[in-house]
Amino acid sequence: MAEELPDWVLKYKKKGMAVEKRGNSYYLTRVTSVWDPEKKRAKKVTLEYLGRITPDGIIPPRGKNPPKIGGVMDAGNLLYISRFSQNLESALRECFPYHWESILAAAALKLSYGDPLKRLKFRHDTSYSKRLWPNAALSKNSITSLLDSLGGQLSAQRKFFSIISKDDHHIAIDMSYIFSESKNIPWLEYGYNSEDVWKPQVSILLMWGTTTHTPGFIKLLPGATHSSQALINAVSESGIQEVIAIVDRGFWSKKNMEFLDDAGIEYIMPLRRNLPMVRYVSPSNYRNYFWYGKRLIWWRVSEWDGRRIYYYLDKEMASEEESTYLRRVDEGEYTMSQYRKVRSRFGTLTLLTDTGLSAEKVYELYKTRWEIEYAFDTLQNTLGTDTTWMRSRNRLQGYLFIQFVALHLYSQILEHLKRKDLLKRYSVRDILTILSKVNVVEINGKDQMGEITRQTRKVIELLEIPITEILGS
Repeated sequence: MAEELPDWVLKYKKKGMAVEKRGNSYYLTRVTSVWDPEKKRAKKVTLEYLGRITPDGIIPPRGKNPPKIGGVMDAGNLLYISRFSQNLESALRECFPYHWESILAAAALKLSYGDPLKRLKFRHDTSYSKRLWPNAALSKNSITSLLDSLGGQLSAQRKFFSIISKDDHHIAIDMSYIFSESKNIPWLEYGYNSEDVWKPQVSILLMWGTTTHTPGFIKLLPGATHSSQALINAVSESGIQEVIAIVDRGFWSKKNMEFLDDAGIEYIMPLRRNLPMVRYVSPSNYRNYFWYGKRLIWWRVSEWDGRRIYYYLDKEMASEEESTYLRRVDEGEYTMSQYRKVRSRFGTLTLLTDTGLSAEKVYELYKTRWEIEYAFDTLQNTLGTDTTWMRSRNRLQGYLFIQFVALHLYSQILEHLKRKDLLKRYSVRDILTILSKVNVVEINGKDQMGEITRQTRKVIELLEIPITEILGS
């Protein structure tokens, strides 16, 4: 049975500290644990001998003063995120000179931990964020003031958007919704969600850079707005040039198309398969092709009302759709007569455009929609945690801006993982969680990096970013 320690010894037995008894004396050391790949278990490693414990305190080793040990700070994840913040920092300094550190810190912490706003100060104070952005003010009152201020500075936001989007040649545009049960936002309007449930919502318009693969502009719209006029207004406000509206199937109408024509905004619109101007033909009539990744895409083109309609055929997808349909014929859900009427549609995509671009370029631009749809998923998965905290449009607009900065950082990390061919093995969340295990301890006013496991070192090597070198190992 282990000997019970005296209270004056027990108070030093904390996480990262070890007490040893030799004879009648007690000694304190700072320890950590690392993974032993040979024994396949964690082993204790002594980092520093701190001295002998007495009822009056610790007697340090001869010639050594008692070290002042601060808390353990998550460091690797925030340092990694900060590597992608340089362009954003420059634009934020210019547009929000008094708030740029608070904005970056809040965005980085939301991205890394996904915590609600009320926990951001705790995360900042216990992580490397306080080293990277020392002047960030993230208390509850400070955050409230920040959101109200940001939401009221729409001209500064627009300037920021134009600065970070200057290198993009084409911008895709889409609209989505945030659903909220908040009782604090009286201007929410009701609409149907993806499960056809009638719920209060607010619309978001997002512009996406198809060159940089990062967001370029975001705007809060009232209620369930989904019109070409809202899109045109947003383009005008953003100040972004060379915009191509790449929209979803629900956007098509002749009125919407004419609005965009009058505003001089080019577009790529997918057409529903049952529209009268969509004319399907046998697969043998597709004479041209290109490669999209590893997929062979056949195409043809027709003219309609002075615009081009591109028809694309993916024969692999067509075969899968045909097999599924015929299975349902066998089950009695469809008839062979119905099958013969629709079989020319299998594996097809039809795009209406006035851009004058080639079939291959139009297809590539349209396929960037998955990026903007993924971005909306990222926004919606985190926005919901804090919508009840919003009591005004300004505050929600300010919060949306911070989320936009977080989304921009997320998108850059996603592109970095793609370049390193790591997305098959790790998600952005996986990487940030692993890197959060790279810790720093403050000792006598200096930061000292803790031990790093072999797995974490392997991930750092794959990322090819000198995280440990920067932190001093």
